[in-house]
Amino acid sequence: MVSLPQMLTGFQRLPALWSSWRSGVNRVKAEDRYLLVRQLYVLHRAGVPLLSSLSALEAQVPAGVLKRTLRVMSQDLLGGSTLSQAFAHHPRSFDPLFIGLIKTGEAGGLLEEVLKRVADLTEWELELNAKIKQALQYPAIVLATLLAALSIMVVFVLPRFAQFFGSLAIPLPIQTRLVLAFTWLITHYGWLLGLGLVGGIVAWYSALQTDRGRLWWHTRLLRLPIFGPLFLQLGMSRFARTVSVLNASGLPMLETLALAGQTINNSYIQSGLTKVAERVRSGQTLAKALSVDGLFPPIVIQMVGTGEETGRIDELLQHVADYYDQQATFLIRKLMTYLEPALLILVGCGVLLMATAVLIPMWDLVKVFQTT
Repeated sequence: MVSLPQMLTGFQRLPALWSSWRSGVNRVKAEDRYLLVRQLYVLHRAGVPLLSSLSALEAQVPAGVLKRTLRVMSQDLLGGSTLSQAFAHHPRSFDPLFIGLIKTGEAGGLLEEVLKRVADLTEWELELNAKIKQALQYPAIVLATLLAALSIMVVFVLPRFAQFFGSLAIPLPIQTRLVLAFTWLITHYGWLLGLGLVGGIVAWYSALQTDRGRLWWHTRLLRLPIFGPLFLQLGMSRFARTVSVLNASGLPMLETLALAGQTINNSYIQSGLTKVAERVRSGQTLAKALSVDGLFPPIVIQMVGTGEETGRIDELLQHVADYYDQQATFLIRKLMTYLEPALLILVGCGVLLMATAVLIPMWDLVKVFQTT
């Protein structure tokens, strides 16, 4: 249960949350980043200078955040900045992995190849997010519809029945008394419940902004009976794909692990990668460093060990990423197979509860009238 000090602390963080929301609004969307990098790759491959490429793209895109960003980047290039430095001036739109890859491509003379890898990695992220959104779309619509129907019943319909049933001397069934009690609670103390709900959400969000709170929550997510394996598979896929791209681009392993940790959305896996980087820095091989904590599955360790022996770690990690993508897709489909009937049962139970809470007293009332 959220305490009063936590609620007060959460409300104090509202300005920071508002600023964070505005930062998210004023950044380049993932779809626009993908199109930008893909077109930069095509233009650079055709021999078009970077400044001309940015000017051409700025003229094509509609007014918005991307157009303003391209205009500023063109001015940075005119001022003598490199492409990676121009991207680095917009940290809300381009993450450290993105900037690090561009910088590596510039330093090694492999900008064209790196742009293609960045585009492929961004495309994979878009496809993954699309799969997750598609999996959550149906449950969200069903639950929102059920919540809206129950809210209309509780706020507008049931209070009238409560007044009607209260004037009658007939015993009410347990489900009717529970629904009427809940209706009375909402109509009299709904504002207080809403305030407590908002305060709890803000306090919870504030706790997740701390390293300790985020680590605790992400650790619990990986231990969930059904969704935990899915979160782990997604994390391993992102780790393997990112390390594969960075290693193929020529980044040192320590820098690769640091950037890979920033791309993973789970603090527990991030902390594990930090420990792995410390062991690699002390002289251990990557496979040995991954096998200590038991966080990384055997297939990842075996592929990394084989890759280190053969000098093909980027290729083998790409296969690992594809494997976990397939596993995650299969698990999402399996969850949706079980989730659809579960949602139908939930909706049926909600409708049955409301129907019996209203119809059974009405039926008892008809029997009373018939006997009289």
